[in-house]
Amino acid sequence: MSCVILLGAGASKGTLGEQAPIAKDFGQYLNNNITEWSENYPYLAAAIRFLEERIPDTSEKAWALDKVWSAIDNRVKLQYIWGNLSLPGAPFPPPTNKNIYKIGLDPWGLAGFELRCAIARVYGKDLDLNIQKATEGNGTVKKKIEQLQQGDCVISFNYDLLAERILEKLKKKVTIANPYTVQVNDTILLCKPHGSLSWQGYFPENGRCVQIFNDPITEEKNDFDFELNTDIHVAVVAPVPFKSEIIDSALQLNRVPNFFRLLVAQWQYAIQRISEAEKLIVLGYGFPPEDLHAHFLFAEASATRKSNRKLEIEVYESCEQRFEDVKKEIDIIFRSMTCKYQGMVIP
Repeated sequence: MSCVILLGAGASKGTLGEQAPIAKDFGQYLNNNITEWSENYPYLAAAIRFLEERIPDTSEKAWALDKVWSAIDNRVKLQYIWGNLSLPGAPFPPPTNKNIYKIGLDPWGLAGFELRCAIARVYGKDLDLNIQKATEGNGTVKKKIEQLQQGDCVISFNYDLLAERILEKLKKKVTIANPYTVQVNDTILLCKPHGSLSWQGYFPENGRCVQIFNDPITEEKNDFDFELNTDIHVAVVAPVPFKSEIIDSALQLNRVPNFFRLLVAQWQYAIQRISEAEKLIVLGYGFPPEDLHAHFLFAEASATRKSNRKLEIEVYESCEQRFEDVKKEIDIIFRSMTCKYQGMVIP
């Protein structure tokens, strides 16, 4: 039986605990665990203060990663409507501890850069030890990945390396989806549609390719390189409705063609495997409405399934009420497929 596992933020939190916050708890996690975050990320802090009056339930003490990142992204993409990219409360003069503050980037762009730095810290280096411990345990995610056979697939929407570390621990033969993937029936296919903290990108690429490492890219490596004349940072995609990294091909093929093709491959193979699967295991993924691309592409995968091919869907969520919410989304996308609640994701 061909199987696809979908990993969401709930899978990491269920496995790793509070050290792996879901999107809505990201700001609160920073305040509780990195008390100096507003000094380390002054443009991000200014952006959040600015957004307090525009996004409900948003303050410096508690804010949602997806909502704040979407607002920053929209501020830049719709800049001609606002008339400018000024940011009240942005530091002046700019900090001098990173090269990127010296190149005259707009303050909203710097807020987005700092947000990536915060993500690299929270879900990368700070989480790595917990992930290593999880690979030694016998939690839900490990049990399910252990059952995978050659030709099956793991789709992780998480930036962290939980799936990679477990696959490595289990000595599974793995292929990361890429534009040159031809035949992977003798391996487990790993797709990361939102990128990964082990991917280092160049923006613009200037002829360079995304580098894929075994370890997460540290916060310190995110910066502008004057010698290479490019911004270097983790190659991740924001949880925003309009992902220019995969939809604006003309721009991407001029500036970051390799990253564009790599991301497209993640989505292509993820949707293909879902359209062919006989079993779908959903671990802590809620089909969030913010991810419009995912909804559209999942619906396409469902529509292109053969009419006589059934799909068993197992859902692991924090509680039955949460399962009911997820089931509503699944029913919209996959319609009459069998969907069963299997309990919580446990460490």
